[in-house]
Amino acid sequence: MTPVQIRTATEADVPALAALYAAAARAAGPAVYTPEQVETWATFAETRAFRQWVVDAHTLVAEADDGRPIGFSGLAEDGHVTALYIHPDRMRQGVGSALLRAVLARAEAQGLERLYVETNPFSRPLFERFGFRLVEVETVTRGTVTFERTVLERLPPFTDPPAADTD
Repeated sequence: MTPVQIRTATEADVPALAALYAAAARAAGPAVYTPEQVETWATFAETRAFRQWVVDAHTLVAEADDGRPIGFSGLAEDGHVTALYIHPDRMRQGVGSALLRAVLARAEAQGLERLYVETNPFSRPLFERFGFRLVEVETVTRGTVTFERTVLERLPPFTDPPAADTD
């Protein structure tokens, strides 16, 4: 795993995070979704709602040595992990683990009583390695396209993430 710097996102990061989001969805999506589902997922980055989604949560950005965003994750005040997206060139190199550790540390510092996330089949194993457990499987519709996703949760303490970086 290459060490990464993690910082709080700013509004100026939104265009780069939108590009990263779309690239990640298009890279990871075909393993778990149809082409139509992948495009529906990826094009969320082109909407006005994407900007608000990033800004409303406490979004953390993982940076490469050159300052370029290589991943991001969000944590809302109610414990909702709103995002975990990694640039395709940096997937499975520990960036997701680093971001989840930062999210868990923030949750612990805030005294949150529960974390929850709606995740796709691609990301589910990483969350489970970090102690998240299945709550339910749900079907959601975006326009005319339906997706299956899982709702996972984790209860405190948030200080015991796994030792291995295998994301």
